[in-house]
Parts: sequence; structure tokens; C-alpha cells
Amino acid sequence: MENLTKQQIILLTLLVSFVTSIATGIVTVALMNQAPVGVVQTINRVVEKTIETVTTPTKEIQTIVKETVTVNPDDQIVSAVEKTSKSVVRIYRTNADPSSGSNSMVFVGLGAVVTDDGVVTTDNSLILDSGKYFIATLGGDKLLELTIVKATPGEQIALLKISDYEKNSSLFSKVPLSTGDLKLGQAVIYIGGETKNTISTGIVSSMSVKEIKLADNSTSTPASTKISSIETSLSSNFISGGLLLNLSGELVGIKSTYMDSSKTSFFAPSGDIQEALSSLIASQKKAE
Repeated sequence: MENLTKQQIILLTLLVSFVTSIATGIVTVALMNQAPVGVVQTINRVVEKTIETVTTPTKEIQTIVKETVTVNPDDQIVSAVEKTSKSVVRIYRTNADPSSGSNSMVFVGLGAVVTDDGVVTTDNSLILDSGKYFIATLGGDKLLELTIVKATPGEQIALLKISDYEKNSSLFSKVPLSTGDLKLGQAVIYIGGETKNTISTGIVSSMSVKEIKLADNSTSTPASTKISSIETSLSSNFISGGLLLNLSGELVGIKSTYMDSSKTSFFAPSGDIQEALSSLIASQKKAE
């Protein structure tokens, strides 16, 4: 062994390994021939499973389940009305404190609660300089006075504030203003009624759009546009201040009395309401 070269030692090692493998195979076959049938079958299954695992490529099978959800328009309408029911208020006017009994209240129109602190939006033409304004709570068992916070002549939207709102906030809920683009043919819901909510449905049939002039009169930047009025396919039996909603229960517009008497079926858009609220907030900050 000492006289063997490296190559001879490697060849000798390979020869010994080869002979050992053959001997191991002969012994294994002899033992399996002598083993019981059940043991042989078990060994064969293990060998077959091992070979299958090694030789068969693994493939991941992904199952994609597509589910089609059908939305019923009736369900959307019902849901929108339910969400908005506590946002609708009925506005009354009297020339004296109604608790005195000296003067009865007169129903003037509808409005909607649009902020968390009890600001109500309505048709500006309903609000006069004289008289006091109240809303009746659900069931008419309580009267809450309204304070005029914004009622500018010539505008379509007026804002009023519910007195003692914090004590009675559970009786109301804020309706969200629609911020999405309004489309022709879009389904809308009208909530009106002098003594109780009455519901009508229709579509947006027409919209008037006007350009917004830039403050710096710049010609390099294109002027933007805004919706100035909305017309629907609803019947003309409207009450001023009535709510126009989309199917998500967002306020799209308020029934307003336009200076042009021919626009009897037009609604002031939610954009006007948002502008009135922004103007109110700005004036309050200046006052501080």
C-alpha cells in the first residue's frame, strides 16, 4: 500500500466501493426473497413513492373563484332613505314664541342637517327677515328654535343653526354631501312631504353648467366649470328645501326657488351648499 501512487489508491477505492455496492445489492435481494409478502409490498410502495416524488415535477394549482354580486336598486333606495331619515327637518315660522299660543306656526319648507354641530341647509327664499323659525322633532313633541347664520339675498342656499343641538343631537344625523361627478341619466331620490317623508325616484335629465372666472383674469389657465342647477324627471310636486339624493344616500341638491320663475323643477346643487358652508367657516374665523 505504501508503494501505490495516488491514482492507484483512487482506483482501488472505487473498486472497493463498486464491489461493496454489488455485495449490498445481492444481500438485499436475498433478504427480500426471504422476507414476508407484506413487508416486501410495503418496501416497494416506499420505493415507488420516493421515485415519484423525485421524478414528478411539482405544479401549484390555483383555483380562482369569481362571485357575481347582484345589487338590487330597490334595496339601494330603501337604504339611502333610511340613512337620511334623521337628516330631514321641517321648518316653521311664527311671528311670536309658539309656546305663548298667541300665534300659530306656519310650515315653510324642508331642510337638511349638513354638519355635526347642527347646521341646516334650505332654500334661501324661505327665510325672511321677520319672524322666528323652528323645527319640530320627530313626532312633533318638541320645538327647537333655528338661528339664521347665512341668508344672503340673491343666493340659492340659506344656512340655519339648531339651538340646543348638543342636548338633542341623538334626534338628528348629518347627511353627507355628494362630491362625485353628477351624470346625465343618473338615478336620484327626492324626499319631500309637509307632514311626513314622501319619496319619489327619477333620473337627472338636465344640468346647467357655468364657467368660474379666475380672480387674476389669467388667460393661460383654462377656466373651470361648475354645475349651477339640476333638473330631473321627477314630477313637479315639490316642496322648497326638499332633498335630492343619490343611491348612496348623499345629498345631491336642494329644491330651490330660482329667480327665473320658469325653473320650477330645478335643484340647487350640493356644490352651492359646500360653498355656503365654506363661506360660513371663513367668516367665523375672521370673527375670532
